[in-house]
Amino acid sequence: MDIRFRYVPQYFEQSISDDPRYARIQALVEEGRCDVILLEKTMNREAFYSNWNRKVDALAANGADAYVAQIDFASSPTADSHPVFRVHFKDQFGQEVTWQFVVGQMVPHASPEVISRTDNSGIALLYATHRAAGVAGTTLTIAGRKYLPESTQSNGALDAFYATDMTVGQILPGTGLWGVESGPADLVERAKWNLSGGGGRQRLLSVKQLSGSEAAVDQIDLDDPDAPQVVLNIVRANDTYGLSSLSFESHGNHLWIFFGPMLPLPAPQLSDRTVVSFTVAENEQASVASGQLEVQRALDAEHLLWRFDTPNLAKGLRLETGVNLIPRDSRQAN
Repeated sequence: MDIRFRYVPQYFEQSISDDPRYARIQALVEEGRCDVILLEKTMNREAFYSNWNRKVDALAANGADAYVAQIDFASSPTADSHPVFRVHFKDQFGQEVTWQFVVGQMVPHASPEVISRTDNSGIALLYATHRAAGVAGTTLTIAGRKYLPESTQSNGALDAFYATDMTVGQILPGTGLWGVESGPADLVERAKWNLSGGGGRQRLLSVKQLSGSEAAVDQIDLDDPDAPQVVLNIVRANDTYGLSSLSFESHGNHLWIFFGPMLPLPAPQLSDRTVVSFTVAENEQASVASGQLEVQRALDAEHLLWRFDTPNLAKGLRLETGVNLIPRDSRQAN
C-alpha cells in the first residue's frame, strides 16, 4: 500500500481555474527550504519541484514526477502587518512561476480541521487546526499570465489558504515491487527483514514488540528523508498472518488505518476474495475516512481494491493497490 504521511511547518495552496496547464499549486516550507507541487490538468498528475537532490531522487524512485529546480523563497510584512511570502522558480517547460501570497487573519481551530480531496492520484487528507485565507495582493503568475484566488470553491473550501503545522496524508493507487533480500526463519523479537525496491530503494522491517499472537513491526524507508515512523500491527490466527492496523507518526502527529476483520497477508488461496472494513483516523479525529477493502489474491501478488463510503466527496471512489513480495531464495517464501 502506497501511503504517505508528511509533516509541513508551513503550507500554501491556491487553485487555478483558467490556466491551460495547471489546476493547483502548493508550497511546502520546512527549515527555510521550499518545495513546490503543481497539479497538471491533462494528466491529473502532480509534478514535484525541489532544490534538494536527495528528495527528488527518492520521489522519482517511487514513480513520482520530480524535478530539481532553483526555488527562491522570501517573506516580509506588509504595512498592515500581514505576512507576505514570495516563491519564484521555473517549471519543467521553462515557464517562469512567481507566487505572491498575502496571509490574512489566522483562524485557530479552523473548521473543518481535516480537508479531504480526491482525484486520480488517490485521496488526500490535510490536517491543520490553524489556517488563514489568502487576501488582497495574493497573485500567481505563470508565463506572464496572472491568476487571482476566488473567495471560496463550490464545496465551500478556501480557494487559497495558508496553514501552519500541517500534516498531509495520502492513499495512492499503484503497485510496489519489493524483493526480500534477507529475513529470519520465524517471527521473533527483534527479527528483521531487508527489502529492496525499484530505483535501489531500501526498506527495513523490524519486530519491536511481540506478545502472544500479536506483533508490532517497524517499517523504515532508509532512502526517504521525510519518511514518517511507520508501525504495522500484525496478528497471527490459525497459522496465517493478518494486518490489524497501521500507524504513521511525524513530529508528534499521527495517522491510523484500522482493519476489521484483519487484512490477510497474503490471502491463503488464489481463489480467495476477502472483504474487510477500514477506518482512517488522524490525531484526535476518530474517523476522517472509511470504507471497504476487497482482497484479491493472484499469482505472487495481492491486489487491494479500496472503496470509500466517507468522506462524501470520496464516496464511490475506487483505488487499486497491490504488493508483490518476491524472495530471491525460494526457501524464504513464507
